Amino acid sequence: MSHYIVIPQLEVANANAQPVWWMIGPPPVTAYLGFAHALALKLGVAAHDGVAIVHHDIQFLGERHWDYGVDTLLPQQFRAASFIDADDYSDKNKYALSTQPSARCRLKASLVIRFKDDDSFSMDDVPRILRGARLAGGGIVRHGEARYSDTTDIAELTKAVGSGFSIVERQDLMVLAEGERDMLDVILRLTRPGETPDKDRAWLLPTSLGYIEISPRRRRRHVRGDFPHAYAEALVGLVQYRSLRDAGLHFWRYGQPHPHVFVAST
Repeated sequence: MSHYIVIPQLEVANANAQPVWWMIGPPPVTAYLGFAHALALKLGVAAHDGVAIVHHDIQFLGERHWDYGVDTLLPQQFRAASFIDADDYSDKNKYALSTQPSARCRLKASLVIRFKDDDSFSMDDVPRILRGARLAGGGIVRHGEARYSDTTDIAELTKAVGSGFSIVERQDLMVLAEGERDMLDVILRLTRPGETPDKDRAWLLPTSLGYIEISPRRRRRHVRGDFPHAYAEALVGLVQYRSLRDAGLHFWRYGQPHPHVFVAST
């Protein structure tokens, strides 16, 4: 038997909208899993047992232009309230700022965090933890009342978060077509703008689903907590935003299919 924390209408300001370095989009699944893991640790629980993500709204922070023949988002450059002089520009290119634009967004989502039956915590601690918490690097500005539930009826949990879009795993679509060389070709084909996909393939997005270690783990200077450290690359896969009414809740959790690979799946 499982029990749950439901956090409805979680509003986040200035969240990261760059799931990997070459892509702009909503915060990745890994950001929500990290948020839920941090919450669990502060509640005295070693780990959660899955997170269902319900997307309500997003606003990318930037400017929209048609200068390149398409509707283009130009991310904002956040600066301090001070005069910009020559020291703010790159030594190699006098026209480029040394601090590059960062893709950020305002976000509203609801989370249902699942715990195992033998995990014990106090709901009285949740509001205090949320006041100082961050999600995808953004600050939480408001949220609905966090609730506890031990129901076995998933429909009751779905009703608790209202309407929205459930984030659904679509790794089943990651299949090479004729002439494609790798999975990046598959992602670009399935998310190509301007096409009208069938209902089963609407609202597909690439996102970071985990990472793979690309260097041996070892102790390095200045690593937080003095944990063993390894360099890693993001693992990118496909998700789909589907109506909560049709898709229901999908609980994401980390798996380790290989000693050096951590990937989220449902």
